Amino acid sequence: MTKILILGSEGFLGSVLTPYLLKNNVHFEITGVDKCFFGMNNKRNKKFKFYKKDYNQLSKNFFQKFEIIIDLVNISNDPASELNKRFTYQTNYTNKLKLYSKIKNLKNISRYIYMSSCSVYGNNKNLINEKSKPKPISLYSKLCLKYEKYLKKNKKIPFTIMRLGTLYGWSDRMRYDIAINKILRDMIYLKKVEILGGTQLRFFCYNKFACETINKIINDKSKITFNKIFNVGNFNTNIINLSKKILKLTKVKNVSIFHETNTIDKRSYEVSIKSSKIINNNINFSKFTNNSIIETFKNIKIDKKPFLKKKITLSVYKDYLNKYEK
Repeated sequence: MTKILILGSEGFLGSVLTPYLLKNNVHFEITGVDKCFFGMNNKRNKKFKFYKKDYNQLSKNFFQKFEIIIDLVNISNDPASELNKRFTYQTNYTNKLKLYSKIKNLKNISRYIYMSSCSVYGNNKNLINEKSKPKPISLYSKLCLKYEKYLKKNKKIPFTIMRLGTLYGWSDRMRYDIAINKILRDMIYLKKVEILGGTQLRFFCYNKFACETINKIINDKSKITFNKIFNVGNFNTNIINLSKKILKLTKVKNVSIFHETNTIDKRSYEVSIKSSKIINNNINFSKFTNNSIIETFKNIKIDKKPFLKKKITLSVYKDYLNKYEK
């Protein structure tokens, strides 16, 4: 059995990744660790154990049980990361250094997979690849890059850094503060879409696509993904064209689009999907993207509580900080 530890197993991506890996790999045993800001979302079974805990409270001995560590822990929403910079710095960087100090000399760990972000590219007019110079703007993206540099400098454990595009898709820990999910929700339930700016380019990544990529990296026997950075996503577009694409695919009628030309979001980047094609070489990207948006639409359409407060990351962290981090 391959024993895998997922840090942040109950979050937006972790709640999709855990069942995906178990379904597609009979030889995996997974342990999840999460503070459960957003609840407990994965179903327990004989191949999945869970600890409701801050991973920094775990001893060095705890990590000796595992071969692969997948680190999904981050305050990943830009506005949420700015709420309390000290808390964000601790969560997204300092705590990771403490984790690494515990695991760096453990011979049992064959791979450490860190979930970074394409937002490290900031504002860039050129087509981006992994060799492009990062230009992080937000605290979140600056700390992602800072920790990436730390991993590349140390190399005590073989690592893979995944720079994800903006995620979308259905999850048991649903989020409506990310572009595609919010557009779909507002089209369905409010019959309107509000676009701020809209010309800024983005690289988007279906959460199941991210899961498939992680799965292939874990099962990579050739070691070509060792100590490498990969941009991961399935398509680029700007927000205006994205809204038009979603309307065309879903055929939702009588939707009003409100366009405000000003935006505080200065990020804009177009990312080459070359790496995604290398890792997932059997995917028709155009067809996959259209199907993934329709699948997300169908799930959101039957969401009984699409405006629940806990489905907005910023709201959850505001409540937590007001209660514990005064």
